[in-house]
Amino acid sequence: MSKFLTQVKVSMAPFSPSSKTAKIFLSRIITNDALTVNPALKIVTDSHGDVSKPATIQVTYKDGKTLNLQAGEMKVNDVLRQVGKHARKLQEKEDAAA
Repeated sequence: MSKFLTQVKVSMAPFSPSSKTAKIFLSRIITNDALTVNPALKIVTDSHGDVSKPATIQVTYKDGKTLNLQAGEMKVNDVLRQVGKHARKLQEKEDAAA
């Protein structure tokens, strides 16, 4: 999935319970395997102290599409499914072109 991403921005209050999904998502994106596949992937984190502000994830794909998610209201598998949906479409296009 990370092969088709250019940037991931995460904004969260690290000690807020609503940031759990965002933290787990980051741990799945920032792996040696993912960074080996796409060393140009830019990961930006913005930590703030406002626990009432929901965690957000913004993903930019190689084709320019941007996906904005309210991570505080989602489970990590739902976030991965949403991010992976467009990545799979890009993979299918790449496979068809080859």
